This record gives sequence, C-alpha cells and structure tokens, in this order.
Amino acid sequence: MAKTTPPVKLHEQIQLTVAKIRQNGMGIAWADEKQTYPVYLADAMLDEVVEVEIIQVDKLSAYGRIVSWVKKHPKRIDANRQYLIEAGTAPLVNWAYSAQKDWKQSLVKENFADAGLEVSVAEPVTMEEAVPSYYRNKTVVPVKWQNGHLLSGFYQRGTHELVPMEDYFVNDRRLDEVIVTVRNILEEWQISAYDPDEEKGAIRYIMVRRGHYSKELMVVLVSNEATLPKRDQVVAAIKEALPDLTSLILNKAPKKDYVQLSADNETLYGRDQIEDSLLGKRFLIGPNSFYQVNPVMTEKLYQTAADLAQLKKTDLVVDAYAGIGTIGMSVADRVKQVIGVEVVPGAVFDAQKNLAINGIENASYRLADAPKQFVSWQAEGVRPDVVFVDPPRRGLTKELIEKTALMAPDRVVYVSCNPKTAARDCALFQEVGYAIMGPVVPVDQFPQTAHIETVTVLAKKR
Repeated sequence: MAKTTPPVKLHEQIQLTVAKIRQNGMGIAWADEKQTYPVYLADAMLDEVVEVEIIQVDKLSAYGRIVSWVKKHPKRIDANRQYLIEAGTAPLVNWAYSAQKDWKQSLVKENFADAGLEVSVAEPVTMEEAVPSYYRNKTVVPVKWQNGHLLSGFYQRGTHELVPMEDYFVNDRRLDEVIVTVRNILEEWQISAYDPDEEKGAIRYIMVRRGHYSKELMVVLVSNEATLPKRDQVVAAIKEALPDLTSLILNKAPKKDYVQLSADNETLYGRDQIEDSLLGKRFLIGPNSFYQVNPVMTEKLYQTAADLAQLKKTDLVVDAYAGIGTIGMSVADRVKQVIGVEVVPGAVFDAQKNLAINGIENASYRLADAPKQFVSWQAEGVRPDVVFVDPPRRGLTKELIEKTALMAPDRVVYVSCNPKTAARDCALFQEVGYAIMGPVVPVDQFPQTAHIETVTVLAKKR
C-alpha cells in the first residue's frame, strides 16, 4: 500500500479559501487541488481567504488556526469575544446575526436535499433582539484547581488545561454570576475538585438552573465523591451569598460512570425542584429534567409546532419522547385528549405531577419504550389524529417510524434539534406512506451557536 503524505505540515503557514461551513459551524478549506484533504478552521465564513497556521495533522485531515484574513466575508463582525471561539461555546459569535440566520436556513435545506428531499424552508423563527444573547436558563461548568486557585471555565480542546471564563454570552447573566459566587465559596473552603490527570477530587461541575418567569434558582454541585466536604459550612455560605436560592443539590456522579449527571441527588437546602411556566402552564424542574434551555424561543417553538399541526378540538394526540410533558400539556387545551409515553421513570413521575398542578384532566403519561407502546396502542384500537415526536439529536429509530405508521395518524409533527437526522427520518417516513406538508420551519433556539431546531409536519398520503 502506497504511503500517503499529507499535503500540509505541522506549523506550516499557508493561504486557503473557505469552501464550506460544516454542520458544527467550522469552516472547511481544501489543501489540495483534488479537494480530498480538508483543513478545518474555527471562526471561518464562506469564501473567505485566510492565512492559516496548521496546528494538527493526520493522514486524512488537518486543523488550522486563522492567523489573518486576506478577504473577509461582508457580514463578519468583531464581537471582541475570541475566547468563545476557543471554547467552542459560541462558534458564530463573529457572524452578523443576519448571516447566522441565512446559513442555518441554507443548512436545513442542504440536509433535506442530501436525504433526497426537495423541500421549501421557511425563514427561521428568531428572538426579537438584534444580537440575541444571554438566553440560556441552564448551564453546566467544569471546575479545577490550577496554580493555587479554583477555576471555572472550559477545557481547551485535546487538553486537561482549564481556561477561565466568567462571561459565557449565551447564559442568563444571573447564571454566570452564580457560577462565580459558588466557585469562590468552594475555593474559600478549600473544597477539592476532580482532577482528570490524578483521577481524584470531589467537585466536577457546578450546574445552575433558573426559572425565566419564576426567577427560582437551583444550584447543583456535581460530585465525584458521595459526600460534600465541609458540608455545613459550604451550604451556609452559599445560602448567605445567594438570597434568591431555591434549591441546592448534591448530584453524586463518579467520573468512572461516564455520565455528566447521575440520578442520585441529595437535597442540601430548599426544595428538590424549582418551578417555571411555559405558555401559561406550570412545570416542576429537577436536576435531571429535560427542559428546553431557551425559554422565550421554546414558547415560539411549541406555538409553531401546534399551529402547523392544525389541531382540532376532536383530536387525539400522542406525545412521544414526552419528557416532563411540556409539548403535550402545551396543546392539551386545543384537543380532545393527549396520551404521552416516556422511557425515563423520573420524567414520567414529573409529568404526572405537572398534570396535577395544572389541573389538566385530558392528558396522561405512561412509562414505556415508545415503539412497544405504539404496538400496544394499535392492538387496543387507538388511532391518534396527531403524533408529536421530539427526539434527542440522534433522531428516531426506524422501528419507531414503522410503528408510528402502523397507528396511521393523520399527521406527524416532528420537532428536531438536529436537521440532519430529521431529514433522514423524514425520508423514512415517506417510505411508510407520509409526505412533508408545507415548508420546514427552522426555529433558532441557540443563537451564536451552530445548532438549529426544525418543525416538520408530515401528512398521511391518501
């Protein structure tokens, strides 16, 4: 086998033209005439000509760092926040927002075209601010002792070096303040933090959630160890420093288990959950609850999904991947009945509590794997008018799509956080008798990042 020599060398400086923007917001420039060897670039925009230093090389691709711009994109701005590019938390921060919207719309269209689907894609639904920022109601931040201080921030790519950060730009400002306050208290009391090199230490992350409307505040100390050192002193100090604290939780998540948060929570102060509202409905939110992180845009997302579904008072709605019941409960007053299914026990328990606090009597949630539950419902003669699906980034399984088609709903409303898997799944829905109805609607839940939500409605072919 012939030895392959990469066309670039480590630390070489070359001039490249940005040919494409990847799904994750990074640029691609080709280092060879045949366009077979990509160089990946952060902070790049389409068609820019850039001077690049090669910082990582392998046989198939390389990573480069932009040293200077020979030709800039006309919609490039300087947000003066280069640390967000390095962290990867806001890769589009130097794009004018109009450029972010245009790219996300074109990305959705490209993803669907790649799946063999020619669709129209609507203008993205967006926040009203000219520069959307400071919107997240949840953040999870690593901490580490370095040079005699406890730092919070981000790990530099490919290293165990924690780079300090105090302004994340996309978090509710109060979250950033709370992270710093709690970190400083942990430092004052000399609480150990998990060190990935030594593989020991207590605190791995500080997680903060805050109700957008309620302003209730939850702090979660995610620990590698089962107990919090100097517990009484630390709890007292956090309570004193945070007058708006509603809930303080110790989440026991040993690094060896390879989960960010475990299901093992101990309430150190206050309530086990906080409460917030969404489209007029109240929701209890725990440390492990899946709850959309941009509350303003979540209301627009669910309103868009409900409107596109053309719901009627006679409709039976299935809420798959129901979580704590946010989608189903948000449409319950528009339809005859909502039946939901969720595989996570804690989420079903929370959904049932959320039904009770809202006095909703025409909805129910059960613990089951969705495809199996769909088979049971079909056997029982359940025929839904509308099925809502809102899966994680990996999308739906082929089994779920097939079982959905067997129940023969009139309409399927697909809410997705990953247009690539949404397009793949919509192509599979076409194979089992469903066609996309109207335009795919992007909803920009995550400005300054490469992520985009979509709402797609599929109707049963007649």
